[in-house]
Amino acid sequence: MDIITNRLLRQAVPLFNAMAGVVLVLGIAAILILGKDVLVYLALGVLLSFALTPIVVWLERVGLARGLAVLSAILLALTVIVGIAFVAYEQVTTLVKDIPSYESTIRQKISGLTQKMAGSNVFSEAADSLARAMSDLQKIGDEGKEAADAQKVQTVRIDNNPHGFEAVYQYLQPTLQPLASLVVVLLLAAFMLAQREDLRNRLIRLAGTEDLQQTTAAFDDAGFRVGRQLLTQLAVNISLGLIMGTGLWLIGLPSPFLWGIIYGLLNFVPYLGLVGLVPPLFVAFATDPSWESFLWTAGLFAIVEPISTNVIEPMLYGRTSGLSPVTIVVAAMVWAFLWGPIGLVLSTPLTICLVVMGRHVSRLQFLDIVLGDRPALQPHEIFYQRMLAGDPREAEAQARQFLKERGLSTYYDEIALEAIRRAHLDIVRSSVTGERLATLISSSETLISALDNVQPQPHRRSRQLTAEAEAALETIRADRGIEKVVFTRDDLREDWRAEYPIAILHGGHPLDGAAAKMLGQVFTKHGLAARVRSLAEAAETTPEEAKGVALVCLSFVEPLSTLHLRAFSRQVKYRVPRAKVMLCIWQKTDEALLQQWRRKLRVDHLVITTADALDAVAAMAVVNRPNPIN
Repeated sequence: MDIITNRLLRQAVPLFNAMAGVVLVLGIAAILILGKDVLVYLALGVLLSFALTPIVVWLERVGLARGLAVLSAILLALTVIVGIAFVAYEQVTTLVKDIPSYESTIRQKISGLTQKMAGSNVFSEAADSLARAMSDLQKIGDEGKEAADAQKVQTVRIDNNPHGFEAVYQYLQPTLQPLASLVVVLLLAAFMLAQREDLRNRLIRLAGTEDLQQTTAAFDDAGFRVGRQLLTQLAVNISLGLIMGTGLWLIGLPSPFLWGIIYGLLNFVPYLGLVGLVPPLFVAFATDPSWESFLWTAGLFAIVEPISTNVIEPMLYGRTSGLSPVTIVVAAMVWAFLWGPIGLVLSTPLTICLVVMGRHVSRLQFLDIVLGDRPALQPHEIFYQRMLAGDPREAEAQARQFLKERGLSTYYDEIALEAIRRAHLDIVRSSVTGERLATLISSSETLISALDNVQPQPHRRSRQLTAEAEAALETIRADRGIEKVVFTRDDLREDWRAEYPIAILHGGHPLDGAAAKMLGQVFTKHGLAARVRSLAEAAETTPEEAKGVALVCLSFVEPLSTLHLRAFSRQVKYRVPRAKVMLCIWQKTDEALLQQWRRKLRVDHLVITTADALDAVAAMAVVNRPNPIN
């Protein structure tokens, strides 16, 4: 193969990959659509077995044998399903019989609304259109009656009705398919429950036994997220349906428990429960000549829906199912397109299964990134990206969420300084220069200034957090004891009670100033006032201004060399002989190099985090320093 052909093939690889991805997606969609009759039963059986597994496990712990426990769980599920179906059938039958009696009430209300709308110029055209529609409907009804009367001629009846077994078959045919589907799903669930260990072992074998820990974690995650949530959601939705049905019964609506069942089923799909408000409102409009039932029904939903959404469901399910809100809506649309109404109900648990696979299978990680609610970027990457984009307000909002549970020092050490280290590498590679560098610096300093009003909170309470804040808290260390203490003037030694006992001097790196301001802010928040200056500004400081300084911190994102550090340290000792010297280098450095620097530079303290700096200053400045509990 010549060089040109090889180069063209390499250039075409991304296109081939994209085409392969499209073909794969279309192939999976075709399989899901063509295999709907089989896959729907299989999905229902798997999800039902997930939901019933906690019940079977509990019954086995009580002392029942595996077979009896599975049979009891299946009978319980069958009772619930048949009971709901029977109630829905009875309610629908009653409603269909009563529909003709609602015609007069509907006409009366529509006529009243038409007259009210006609009195306003804004609604006059709408009122005319509504009146014309009612007139056309009336004409259609009259024409239908005339046609029926015209066809009243002598006819000869031929008996083509089926008899015997054929009649029985046609009578039972509408119920045979649902019953057969129910039996298939229950049998699948029963076999999966009875053989769950064997199925688990076989799936682990297929997934590979090289990493049993990872595979076990995937199964545990799937069992918890899908099984426990599905069972809890089923219990909650049944309860909400009963509450809604009882409330509508007390209001006096026809077929109240039918609307409760519809509301409970729709509540399986997040954000779709409100659609269940439409049928009972229409029935209240059609059956009650006054507006009392309509208003009571709307009020019932206005009470039940917010309480279930904002109180009951978060308390029982946790903050989230692991799916982003956009994913939930898109998944509902996709599964409904593929499998119809049953796909709409199954959309959330099926998508959760996909996210679990993406979370534990490296090749499917894109599923977790695209569908999951966890941030795609690390906290420090989000910080860095926002600073590059010149949007410190979003970073400030994220910081305030994080600071509800952690201290400012932890935030700076684990997120902001980590981002500065990443930015330093890009600056060294000349990837960030010119206007972009200026934006990075100004955004970082704007964010630091915006956090001036944040105070340390030693006694925090858990609060509702965003997904990004919770993800950050999962990966970031807890506050150290020193980060929970705020010192007063009386806690400090005499020589530390000046207006600014700490002077922070930073180098000429573009980000040295931002890092030094972070350190100064941390000191000040904990009762240790600090003033931040550049080394160039400090060279012009008079001896009078240096009085009262007990500690000088030399702050560098990346020091030039050991010789430069030693020179800066000697200058500080010469100008402020009574002050201690702390060297702050904001790079992750191994302990051996730190020991080498301490030996060569002979500074009083050398730190690489604000928490270490705070701890060292507290040891020097505080009288009878307390021993805070971590």
